[in-house]
Amino acid sequence: MVRMRLFVKRKRSFRWYALWTVVLVLFMGAAFGAGFGFYLYSEIKDRFSSRRWSVPARVFSATVPIYAGQGLSLTQLRDMLEARRYKQAPREPAVAGEFMIAGSSLVVQMRDFQFPGHFLPAQRVQFEFRRNKIQRIRGPKGEVPFVELEPVEIARLFGPDRSSRMLINIRQVPRNLIDAIVSIEDHRFFEHRGFDPLGIIRAMVADFRAGRVVQGGSTITQQLVKNYFLEPERRFSRKVVELSMSLILEALYSKEEILEMYMNEIYMGNRGAVEIRGIGEAARYYFGRNVDDLTLSEAATLAGMIRGPANYSPIAHPEAALERRNLVLKRMLELGKIAPAEYDAALTQPLKLANASAASGLAPYFVDYVRRQAQELYAPEVLASDGLTIYTTLQPEMAMAAEAAVREGLPELEKKVPRNSEEPEDDLQAALLAIQPKTGAIYAMVGGRDYAESSFNRALFARRQAGSAIAPFVFLSALESFKLSDKVADLPTSYETNGVTWTPENFDGRYRGQVTVRDAFEQSLNAASVDLAIRTGLEKVVQTLKDLGVESPLLPVPSLALGAFQVSPLELAGMYAVLDNDGQKPFLISLKEIVGENSEVQERRNIELFSVTSPASAFLITSLMEGAVERGAARSFRRRGIDFKCAAQVGTSSEFRDSWFAGFTTDLLVVVWVGRDDNRPTGLTGAQGAARIAARFFRMVRPWINPQKFRVPPGVVQRIICVDSGQLATIHCRNQKLEYFLMNLAPDSYCTIHGAR
Repeated sequence: MVRMRLFVKRKRSFRWYALWTVVLVLFMGAAFGAGFGFYLYSEIKDRFSSRRWSVPARVFSATVPIYAGQGLSLTQLRDMLEARRYKQAPREPAVAGEFMIAGSSLVVQMRDFQFPGHFLPAQRVQFEFRRNKIQRIRGPKGEVPFVELEPVEIARLFGPDRSSRMLINIRQVPRNLIDAIVSIEDHRFFEHRGFDPLGIIRAMVADFRAGRVVQGGSTITQQLVKNYFLEPERRFSRKVVELSMSLILEALYSKEEILEMYMNEIYMGNRGAVEIRGIGEAARYYFGRNVDDLTLSEAATLAGMIRGPANYSPIAHPEAALERRNLVLKRMLELGKIAPAEYDAALTQPLKLANASAASGLAPYFVDYVRRQAQELYAPEVLASDGLTIYTTLQPEMAMAAEAAVREGLPELEKKVPRNSEEPEDDLQAALLAIQPKTGAIYAMVGGRDYAESSFNRALFARRQAGSAIAPFVFLSALESFKLSDKVADLPTSYETNGVTWTPENFDGRYRGQVTVRDAFEQSLNAASVDLAIRTGLEKVVQTLKDLGVESPLLPVPSLALGAFQVSPLELAGMYAVLDNDGQKPFLISLKEIVGENSEVQERRNIELFSVTSPASAFLITSLMEGAVERGAARSFRRRGIDFKCAAQVGTSSEFRDSWFAGFTTDLLVVVWVGRDDNRPTGLTGAQGAARIAARFFRMVRPWINPQKFRVPPGVVQRIICVDSGQLATIHCRNQKLEYFLMNLAPDSYCTIHGAR
């Protein structure tokens, strides 16, 4: 009995022990489950509410104004639109991003440009042309004086994760696109709560019947969790986590928020080595459209790509993409998302892909320059991930023309230049800068003949002797003491510096005796230029050059007057901008604004000017440079099709090592350098080398400039003088000319040589 009672007691103890063990296990399991659930909840909440993706900084060009009266042909405007990935339509365009040509008119449905800090509205615009000129522009409400053409994206500043996306808001997305994605990927998306057993069963049946995988059972929510939150691995535990996170995600966020995140995350193929992520980026890349401008056919094509972007790419596999698109359309019809008429119309639409952008890879030297400036302001990881928008001064059409002028011009020059070998080092190199002198905005920058071969930016870093290209600033130094009609000595004069005797020689080996200051400049007479510098005072010339921004050490020696010191093309451009801007030196800018993702301006470069000389003195030097083009050392520039007002100077360094051109109109300054990287002679003068490339560039950008006559500023007067005496001419003076003077130095007495008679 005692033993029996003991047994019963032990049995009860065991039951209680087992019960408490089960309770404890269940409690611990519940606690673990709750803890794990809370962990998943926290992970989802943190990632969903914080920054979701690494978005590289985008770099944009400036907008381009198109105005009535502009010397722009219909063909040139068409090329501009195609560079921005607009598509030509056979009939009146109804969708943004398309244009139609009818006779002498071009009608375009301009898409909106909406990026942080900048907005251009979508609108229908009609351009009417006559004799390669825009006669009038008609907007939605009648005739308009001008329209702005959207900027071109010229670069993205990627980090190690080379994925690119254009974030979209669910409110931007057209209903057809939402219906297409939901119909083909998860047609019960708006009904289930993240997990769809019916969808899994249906997929299993379809796969069994087909004998292969033809349908997926994952919901859109599960796909999002799998792609955004989890690592790609095949384990049962991962599937459990995926399901758990899907349920939590659905409990926390609305269907619209989940769908928006999904459309920004999905992988949509590759552009070279860069991943295309999200529907917004895919719409731009494949069809050249904003997502809200997609047609039903295009929406179905993108929705069909989600299953396998590599297999259904409309670029790589157009037939498979078309078949997949038709399947999406059929599914939408079956689900009642589109009407039979819409289905039939979309089914007949061909796949019209966007043209490859002419701006792709545009201005690599300029982009490097902007990147260097941005990296001084931001850490690399910020540029690669924070979605910054960088607006620059680049004018896309001028940038393309600059690259073409160098690419086509150098081989022509090389036909005239003897080569020592076929090695790349023996190639000619060039740099070209185009600048708006009133603002300092850099419109174009080319730093070499081929960025792929050499990324060294010669426009910034090649420091070479400027030769006679420095002459305008030597003559500027002299204007307080000399009139343009005064005489200087063009004679074989020897100068001694540090025990070394040097005699400047003219290019043609001839000396002309006494010549006017104007003739000395226009004919680029070396001996006369040195004489002028000596008489002005070399220390004064040095100070003028420093005031203009020359950074090289400058010695007050006679050879200074012939540019025997080093400058970079960018440095020289800044100096010439003073002459084209009433004596005000602008700070040369390439980067205008950096805007954050929430449209806040984080950095802005304003126009900065400081006075170097008077408007009157700047005009007199401009007048000398006009004379050099009309009848002097730069007259070959005029003969190469330059039929508008311009001022220019050419330069050649010793032994023909460097060929220079610097010239400007009232609204554009261009500096060109041609030479070799190893500083060997080229055999080219400034007129034979750099001026040819500059003339080619000016002809190509003629539609974008509006050259006017150079304005005579206050403080400058004109007088008819006797060339022989430099005094006011009388009726007896046979050699007369009209000359400009600073008002305080204008002659006030009549010719004493001929006046007496």
